[in-house]
Amino acid sequence: MNAIMYKINLNKSSNRLDQFEVQQHKRRVFALSFFFVSLVIITGLAVFFSMKTQNKINTYETELARIDGEIAKLQASAQFISPDDIFALAEVANNRITWTEKLSVLGQIFPEDAVITELYYDYQLKVLRINGVSKVKAQMRDLDLVVAIVDLMKNNEDFAKDFSNIRFSSSTRIKNKGQDMVKFQIECLVR
Repeated sequence: MNAIMYKINLNKSSNRLDQFEVQQHKRRVFALSFFFVSLVIITGLAVFFSMKTQNKINTYETELARIDGEIAKLQASAQFISPDDIFALAEVANNRITWTEKLSVLGQIFPEDAVITELYYDYQLKVLRINGVSKVKAQMRDLDLVVAIVDLMKNNEDFAKDFSNIRFSSSTRIKNKGQDMVKFQIECLVR
C-alpha cells in the first residue's frame, strides 16, 4: 500500500511574519521608487520649462538688440524726429498766427474811406505795423478818426485775439492832389 504523507508546518505564525515583512519591503520599495520617479519627472519638467523660458528670453534679447540697433541708426540719420521736435512743431502749429485770416478780417473791418498803404511785421519786437491814409472828415478830428479805426480793430474778436495790445502810433495830415488826408500808423503787439 501506498503511504500517504502529510506535511505539518509548525512554524505557521513565523511564516505570516515573513510574508508581512516581504509585503512591507515591497511597499517600501514601491514608495521609494514612486518618490524617485516623481522626483525625476518633476526635475525633468522644471528643466524643460526652464529651457523654454530661457529660449524666450534669448529671443526677446535678440529682438531688443535689433530694435536698439535700428533706433541708433535712425537717430544717426538726418530724418530722425525726436519727441522734442514733435512737441515743438505742435506748439508752433497751435500758437501760430494765420496771417491770411488776420488780413482778411482786417480788410472787412477797415472803414471804406481808409486805405492800408503798408503792412510791416517786426520779428524782433513782434509788432505788426499798419500804415494807412484816410480822408479828412469835417466833423472829426484827425486823432478821433484813427482812434475809431483802432477801436474797430480791438472790438473784433477774430482780429484782436492774438494781439496783446492794439494802439495808435502816429498820425500826420498831408495833402495829396489838393485833398486833405490823414496818414496814420497803428501797432499791433503779438502775444
